[in-house]
Amino acid sequence: MQHVISRLMSREIVREHSLMMLLGSMNAEERLAAFLLNLSQRMKARGYSPSEFHLRMSRAEIGSCPGMKLETVSRTFSSFQQQRLLDVDKKHVRIVDLEGLTRTLETRVH
Repeated sequence: MQHVISRLMSREIVREHSLMMLLGSMNAEERLAAFLLNLSQRMKARGYSPSEFHLRMSRAEIGSCPGMKLETVSRTFSSFQQQRLLDVDKKHVRIVDLEGLTRTLETRVH
């Protein structure tokens, strides 16, 4: 059991480290897209909807993950809504265009 927990924690640390290294060179839209896609993957892995979820975090807390200010997070959420990538109602987020959100990162990842 201890070995399984250690392996899971190790995987999580490696994934988070890779994400943080990648975030350092991204603009605001890429950072928020990476955050949302990572959250989507985690939700799916746990058996929940990967495209619709309730964010329990405030905008300021969301910004602290990818290193963004509150205003930038709010502005970027609005931009994603205008691009029809997301529907956001307070803390409820629905990814409308997963491929479009992923494309936001494609140039950076490849």
